[in-house]
Amino acid sequence: MVLRLFFLIFLSSLMATLQSQPVQGPAAAPGSGSYVLLRVGGGFYLTGADLAKGYPQFASIPVGVYYKSASNITLGFNYSPFLGNKVSYTNLYGDMLGPSGEVLDQNGFPTVIRYYMRGFSSTATIGKLLGRSGHKGGQFEVALGAGFMQHYIKTQFDEGRTPQLEGDYAAGYDRLTNGLQLVQHFRWHYLNPETISLFAGLDISQGFTKNRRSWNYSNMGADTRTHIDFYGGISAGILIPIGLKTQERFNPKYFD
Repeated sequence: MVLRLFFLIFLSSLMATLQSQPVQGPAAAPGSGSYVLLRVGGGFYLTGADLAKGYPQFASIPVGVYYKSASNITLGFNYSPFLGNKVSYTNLYGDMLGPSGEVLDQNGFPTVIRYYMRGFSSTATIGKLLGRSGHKGGQFEVALGAGFMQHYIKTQFDEGRTPQLEGDYAAGYDRLTNGLQLVQHFRWHYLNPETISLFAGLDISQGFTKNRRSWNYSNMGADTRTHIDFYGGISAGILIPIGLKTQERFNPKYFD
């Protein structure tokens, strides 16, 4: 009796398990389905409009987290630090320059100063992957987004010798600027969790920013106008896909 009861319970459990398993059809194309995607890469950008007055170009290391749906819709969050080594402003210090046209330290010697562009872009995007998932040629992605951008001048010199550039005075020279940003991405997107996943494409951005310092020593006043900060360039890198399992519905037609 006990063995019979055990056998009935075992048989019932087995039948329930078999009925709950999805029927396997043709193998799914690599990259189809829903994924969380981690993006890491590098980029190089040229500037335009007001941004070009201070920074002709810069590099970046963009990172992002995306959700890709089974219908090839993408939702993402991007963060890109600005790493520039060229600053083209012609008048950074206003009347602080000595007769030689250089900043002098407390001993009357020229101060050696290095200039860098620093800042970041932080945006949210929505996009669409065009074409068939798993295709050998990948898919083309079009994405639009908005967010926040910020940039400023970072200076490097021997501290303790040039007090007019240090402490509370430093903020008067860095041209800290930030504001709203719009972005457009046009990328080739190859997703194959079985090998390696890649992306590459064109990034374009328009910023509507303002200088956030109440006083700038370069013009001995405040800069209250709205800046149009444009940049565009290429980026490429790798995708790290994390598959999301979905529960398939039981379809009784397979058991007719």
